[in-house]
Amino acid sequence: MMRDIQRRVEWILVSGRWTRVSVMGTNLSEESLRKDNMGENDNRIVILMVPGNPGNEGFYADFGKRVLSCLLSREERLGKRKLQFLFYTVSHLNHVVLPTELHHSGKHRCDERFTLDEQVQHKLDFVKEFLPRGHRVYMLGHSIGSYMLLRILPYIKEDFNLKKAVCLYPTIEKMAETPNGIRLRKVLATLNANDWLAKSLTFWLDFLPSTAKKWLVSWNLTGEGVPADVISSASELLNMNVFRNIVHMSNDELDQVTELDETLLFHKESIFFYYGIRDGWCPLELGEKMSARMARGHVIVDTHNCEHAFVIRDGKVMAEEMLQFIV
Repeated sequence: MMRDIQRRVEWILVSGRWTRVSVMGTNLSEESLRKDNMGENDNRIVILMVPGNPGNEGFYADFGKRVLSCLLSREERLGKRKLQFLFYTVSHLNHVVLPTELHHSGKHRCDERFTLDEQVQHKLDFVKEFLPRGHRVYMLGHSIGSYMLLRILPYIKEDFNLKKAVCLYPTIEKMAETPNGIRLRKVLATLNANDWLAKSLTFWLDFLPSTAKKWLVSWNLTGEGVPADVISSASELLNMNVFRNIVHMSNDELDQVTELDETLLFHKESIFFYYGIRDGWCPLELGEKMSARMARGHVIVDTHNCEHAFVIRDGKVMAEEMLQFIV
């Protein structure tokens, strides 16, 4: 019989800054989540998910559950029940509304805007301070989360038994030259430079009840198969300060993620890329060029016509695809 998957969502202080984090697994006891490696008795397979932008960890809840279900099913088919899987997802700073009771107890303000570099440092801080050093560790990055993952990789690889860093629909180069980058460049630059305008356009969202926000999101995310967690997470984006942070970081991405930084590929033996065939942020031609840089089998092209934002409707397919990486 399949083991039940539990999920815990909590606010923790990462280097003094309040951060919402999710962890899923079949055993979420304090012993299972302890940071240190347990030696020969450590049977934990730890998976870290670094989100894209927007960076609300809830977007990956359904995907994470499906990944764990696939892994547990494989264990059952093989007649094994020895491994313990943990799936962590960490939100970006101020991409989730900071609860009122936490406004005055951390290092950052609820209306503070964070740059891409600051979000990268935040992920490094989280990994060093909280991620368990299990028997094996796998790290997944989605979109700009792939860039963050590759940026922190050199600083953590020696401390963890890291098997693979998997970059899904990776936006790690030429973002402003992509179809979506070209389309959004001026709008993002204008809103970022004129913060008063971004506030004026979105302040009213803070007065909407959560039920109205979910209705608006549901009305836009039509069709079957959209997970409830995606609807709930998308409704949390309807907030002035969250919107300002999404804009600020997006604009920074277009400024900063230009020509490929070859140092991102320093640990080529551990890095894998997964490209889409219809991706406005990461055209397939970039994947073809990446294939020339990487060893055979390290660049995979999607054959299921999944969207860049795969968590909306393609989480099931992508979860099954992850089995080829997590072994």
